[in-house]
Amino acid sequence: MLEVLHQEYRQHWMARFGVWVLAYGIALWLVSRLSGGVSGFLWFLFWITFIPVAGYYFFRLLGFVRRHLLWHLRRRLILTYFFVAVVPIGLLLLLAGIAAFFLNGQLASFLVVTRLQNRVSELSQLGRLTAQHAQHSANASHQAALDDLQNFVGSELETRSSDYPALQVTARIGPAARDFRLDGEPPAKPVSMPPWLKRDHFAGIVLDGDVLALRAVEQAPTPLGRLTVIFSQPFTPELLDQIGQGIGPVGALSPLKQEGSPKPSAREESNPAQPNVIFSTNGQNPGGGAPMRTIRSQSLQVPAAASLFDLTVYNGDTLQPYAWSSTTEHRESDLGLFYVTSRIFALNRQVLSTLGKFSSLYWTAFAVVGVIFLVIELVAVVISWRLTRSITTTVDKLNLATERVKAGDFSYRIDLPAHDQLTALGEAFDGMTASVQRLLKESLEKTRLEGELEIAREVQNRLFPQSAPEVSGLSLYGLCKPARTVSGDYYDFLRLGDGRVALVVGDISGKGISAALLMATLQSALHAQFYDGHSGSAATYAWPAHTAEVVSRLNRQIYASTPREKYVTLFYGVYDSADGKLTYTNAGHLPPVLFRRNQIVRLEGGGTVVGLFPSARYEQTEVQIEPGDLLLAFTDGMTEPENSYGEEFGEGRLLEVARRALGGPPEVLMDEIYRSVSDWTGSPELQDDMTLVVAQAGEMSAGASVVTRPS
Repeated sequence: MLEVLHQEYRQHWMARFGVWVLAYGIALWLVSRLSGGVSGFLWFLFWITFIPVAGYYFFRLLGFVRRHLLWHLRRRLILTYFFVAVVPIGLLLLLAGIAAFFLNGQLASFLVVTRLQNRVSELSQLGRLTAQHAQHSANASHQAALDDLQNFVGSELETRSSDYPALQVTARIGPAARDFRLDGEPPAKPVSMPPWLKRDHFAGIVLDGDVLALRAVEQAPTPLGRLTVIFSQPFTPELLDQIGQGIGPVGALSPLKQEGSPKPSAREESNPAQPNVIFSTNGQNPGGGAPMRTIRSQSLQVPAAASLFDLTVYNGDTLQPYAWSSTTEHRESDLGLFYVTSRIFALNRQVLSTLGKFSSLYWTAFAVVGVIFLVIELVAVVISWRLTRSITTTVDKLNLATERVKAGDFSYRIDLPAHDQLTALGEAFDGMTASVQRLLKESLEKTRLEGELEIAREVQNRLFPQSAPEVSGLSLYGLCKPARTVSGDYYDFLRLGDGRVALVVGDISGKGISAALLMATLQSALHAQFYDGHSGSAATYAWPAHTAEVVSRLNRQIYASTPREKYVTLFYGVYDSADGKLTYTNAGHLPPVLFRRNQIVRLEGGGTVVGLFPSARYEQTEVQIEPGDLLLAFTDGMTEPENSYGEEFGEGRLLEVARRALGGPPEVLMDEIYRSVSDWTGSPELQDDMTLVVAQAGEMSAGASVVTRPS
């Protein structure tokens, strides 16, 4: 190790810099211990240089541990023992320390509140004794009765006057009243009864203006009239000394009135024995916010530490005093704050001192905890042994399984439940070999399915027209490019005789096999309506009366033979070469576009989609086809492809591309449109089935074009 450190010092400048930083820090520490302190700026220089060095070597240490120390299984087991045995004990001790800190802080607050409540109970008992004395008194006048009450209170507390610092007594009998303090000092002001206090007995902590006090009220009838006696002991440093005796310094805060607030008495201002009563009268307290009146213990100090583990604890809470000056009875939940500082052992002594002979239970409980910790340690040893065994067993089985797989045996399984990372690795190994087996089977199944899909593609290709029919004055072209092996788009040309031809373009909802099956259903249903039953090399179809009727029959048949969520958008039109008219019905399909000189005519109208509503009604429309016109029909696969920014190609761009290519042959127009869509997506893969049908009107000349389809 020394050799490694020496090489590190010679080869890396950061190591040399770190040594000088450590030497500088040690020198600062020695100077601070010998001279009592050093400048904070010097310590700041040390930390801003030490932290980068420490961070650098921390990451270096992590890399070293990962590359060297944790490479061997034995070292990993040592690290496992460390986390199993050492870390839990450290965490338990840390948790116990945190719990002791917070719980003892709560205990300190509890002891303070309990002592305050006991003092309130004493004042309440004193009030009851005073009221009973007044009821049995035979004084003839109110003043005599008040004198008697004052003498009675003085005699009762003659030996305990120091226990009630600044105790103020307010007594009223009938119309007469008297206010006096037990220590003989003049009272600040008489204590008045709040309007909400109607009962004969009251005892609690009150907030009277800016005065936080313990107060007890007793009311009773007497021969000279109704008696009201109020014992009020304000919070003073002397009182907090008594409350915090054996615990530690106690402080209390109460709000200070900003306007009309009574100034501290001359005694409070001039008496140097009360330095812990702080008045903030400038409108702001030192911490900001509302002005506060702070009262602290006068002579109490934090108890000396009994041992290294005797931590200083802090806690604070609110006394929830009654709002004495309020018109309704309620307690101030966020006023009357107090805080206490103590030590853990001092608090425990306070608690145990009340137990007497049962205090030995504390040590018994401690012994029980020690036994429990010993049991936990034994359990940790057992767990460590089991972890070691599980690690070595898993490694052996993984090694054997690897050899079997290398020999080609993918059926071998480790069969270890995943209890930890290593056994989870064994489970993953089993999953991997099972996946390899499954992939081999799926590869064979995929080959079979691809063969069946190829057959389906060839069958579907036979459903599309193999050549465009010859009709006078109109040239027809069509092409369908499937996004998958089979397509959900449909187009067709039907020879109806007498110079008529039907043009069909449809888009099936969905993609893939299901859409292709529905496309075949649509094709057979449409052809079945026109086929006359005669054989021949070229099928001849009967001429139906209306395109709307054809679509209506298709709608009912598709609705009856397909699932409810399936439907077809369909454009069906019949061109008559005798008069050049195109009769059509558009069932929810994208409107085909008729280019006529400088105009664009959209073939809209007809009805809703096919196969969704059984009673849907459809209409037919006629349009005159003139020489030079070009009809362009397409599916949404031509307009909805998106580029890398998620923007669709759109019908506008499609029509613009078609307009630019109108002067050329229809084959060139179709190639230009498909090329533009492919360039827009930037991908050779199609996002949807793409179908395009072009019908160009000429000078009464017949043209035939073979329809091309991808293999």
